[in-house]
Amino acid sequence: MEVTEGVTITPNVTNPPYNPICRSKQAPYSYEILQELDVTGMLLFAMLTFMTLVTLVVFLEEAHYMYNKISGNKKSIIIWVNAAAPIIAITSCVGMWIPRSTMFTDFTSSVFLAVLIHKFQLMLVTECGGNREFLKKFGGQKLQLNTGPLCCCCVCFPRKNIHSRTLFILKLGTFQFALLRPILMFLAVVLWTNGTYTSGDSRAESATMYINLMVAVITLTALWAVGIMFNLVKHILLDKNIIPKFACYQVRE
Repeated sequence: MEVTEGVTITPNVTNPPYNPICRSKQAPYSYEILQELDVTGMLLFAMLTFMTLVTLVVFLEEAHYMYNKISGNKKSIIIWVNAAAPIIAITSCVGMWIPRSTMFTDFTSSVFLAVLIHKFQLMLVTECGGNREFLKKFGGQKLQLNTGPLCCCCVCFPRKNIHSRTLFILKLGTFQFALLRPILMFLAVVLWTNGTYTSGDSRAESATMYINLMVAVITLTALWAVGIMFNLVKHILLDKNIIPKFACYQVRE
């Protein structure tokens, strides 16, 4: 049997289809996306856009009902909390149709969600009757600090008494998130326009790494404060289906 030396036989392998848009590191323009869409892509875009419109219409109907039926400060907080779904849907839809606007849509949704977490905590206190009623109901209890997502394994943490200072610290935990995350996201947008910030860049010398690290720290701190408050009041608010709502906000964040 003859063996031919120096000849490399490569199998006949069909290369997978490659979209030329993916060669660029920058997001494509809208017309490039539309030119490459097939029938399935058009149907998907149309369906997601329709779902966004439905979400917006449902929220407007809810906001109109709550504005007319609910009185006091509770009205604005509940409307703000219920606005999470349409805001996320609208910013995602805009980012889908205009990929180069992703930094601005991320900035908008991040700022809204940061304020939303603080508003959600204020809603928990409001549903208990306000600060004074909250302290009357829970003044004799102790806070459980070993809760997620930050200290769920720290069972040795002592339980703290509930008083006005404790309530202030819990509110401060979410307020710092509502204050610092918009500042960090604004800094990210500014650096992105200068070419310094690149989404997904995990190099140690990149600004993306440090901004994402700071965002992670303040996010975990805020969710920890909300988790402590939620574990305290959830048995009182069971009739309002607060547990699935809280789970949805955790997933969104």
